[in-house]
Amino acid sequence: MESMQISTWVTEQYAETYLLTWLLSQGELWWCEGEVYQATIFPDGDRLQAFVQDSEEDELIQQIAQKLTDKASWDRIATSLNRIFKIYRQELMHLPVLRYQQEAKLEKNSENGKSPALLQPEFINPYADSLTGFND
Repeated sequence: MESMQISTWVTEQYAETYLLTWLLSQGELWWCEGEVYQATIFPDGDRLQAFVQDSEEDELIQQIAQKLTDKASWDRIATSLNRIFKIYRQELMHLPVLRYQQEAKLEKNSENGKSPALLQPEFINPYADSLTGFND
């Protein structure tokens, strides 16, 4: 009985947030061939809605998806996922720099104050898709 009340409350109050969280936990989300990834690259709420409704998940997800009848709601979810992907790409670009700085610090400490000859850090092409490596 209590789980029914919780699902009703989530369905009515936070349907978009719950679906966004559920989508982020899907393994297919991070693959460029996936429907979710494609729907978020081109914020396409209709495509995202079709993916969720065709999903063979539990009844709660289906109930929540049915509550979101407004196209704008699905577009907002797709736009939010698009922003998350952009942040993810930006963070991926920072990883080589952070690794370089960490290695430089370790090398400097191991050389007892001598200034080592350091290599240029490896940078990622900012115009390439961070998952596939191909240009957009």
